[in-house]
Amino acid sequence: MFEIGGKKIPSTLAEMVDSQRAALLIWDMEYAIGPNAFNYKEMLPKLQELSALARRVGVPVFYSVQTGFDVVKEEAGVWVRIRMKRAKATDPNQLLQEKENPHDREIIAELKPQPQDVVFQKRRPDAFVGTDFDLVLRSKGIKTLLISGVATEGGVEGTARSARNLGYDVVILKDCVGSRNRELHDMALKLMEQTFFDVATAGDIAAIWGKK
Repeated sequence: MFEIGGKKIPSTLAEMVDSQRAALLIWDMEYAIGPNAFNYKEMLPKLQELSALARRVGVPVFYSVQTGFDVVKEEAGVWVRIRMKRAKATDPNQLLQEKENPHDREIIAELKPQPQDVVFQKRRPDAFVGTDFDLVLRSKGIKTLLISGVATEGGVEGTARSARNLGYDVVILKDCVGSRNRELHDMALKLMEQTFFDVATAGDIAAIWGKK
């Protein structure tokens, strides 16, 4: 540990992800999002193993689930435009024709949350906007957030930047994040690495937690 002004600051990955201070976030791995990642099949077994290990060593596991605003009653104009672009719509009223399947918002069976896990709803590509995520992390004494899931250039990066701005240590699990767009995934990972985020593999973390 580094020390300055009475504060202890992790100086190694092992200190940063110690099970007494870390939490694992699995971002948007529901049926409508996770399986669309280009690297989904490679991510899935690593996430299964790492989340199981996290529970064994006492690391809290969090899941986010996307919940949209009602486009007429609640949604902000900027997000109506974004939803139109995603749907390739030319008129916002076309969005009213979209029908959601509740199954799409269920977390994939292979990563089914366990009773001790925390599942929270969010409406933006950032775990801290409009949620109690920060409050729950602080209540649990969490200092480090390990981030996995889909999409790298969306909620993964958005959450990572907010977390760091709020004072958390952040570790991006580079082989456990993905996107439907490989180019955007690669760009986001490169940008996070070059702006001094800590990046590790599931294997790196498993090697540390496995010693507990």
